[in-house]
Amino acid sequence: MYNLMVNRVKRRVSCFPKATYYKPREVPFCDLETINLSIENLEALRLCDLLNVEQNEAAEMMGVSRKTLWNDLQKAREKVVDALVNGKAIEISGGVYINSGECKIDFLCKGCEHEWESQCREERPTICPKCSSSIIYRIGGDGKGKRFIKNNYCCPKNKGKAVINAKAGSLRNDKNCNTINE
Repeated sequence: MYNLMVNRVKRRVSCFPKATYYKPREVPFCDLETINLSIENLEALRLCDLLNVEQNEAAEMMGVSRKTLWNDLQKAREKVVDALVNGKAIEISGGVYINSGECKIDFLCKGCEHEWESQCREERPTICPKCSSSIIYRIGGDGKGKRFIKNNYCCPKNKGKAVINAKAGSLRNDKNCNTINE
């Protein structure tokens, strides 16, 4: 009997997530089972379910057959539904893919408030191109704890601590730490 290995086709991915972890609110991460959603599974969901691209076109965009896309899409939907129904965390990482380079990431310098775009395929910047400050945040978060979120949401881990409103620069002690005053 021969052991036939099938080479897995690398999917083309054009957009990466702004956040890489999702979990049920007020449940410590260490108490949760985690489901891994690969980058290409997320891309299949994004194209078909968010952007409403037809499966034939989505398969072409990702460089795979329609059947392969359909399989990826079903696996992704299964994982997301399992996490939502059973209260599991979702980690978005890994997979076999090629970055098509169409996606852009927005960064903010806290030193001079300068905002700029960077291509996904580029390294994460270490200094601001305008003022050379090293206090740089990815707008929307990057899963590494360095985030600037425009919708006034504050991480529950900071409960009772002084919170800085990154946009307005105000400081306030917030016991609930759910919103930040402007």
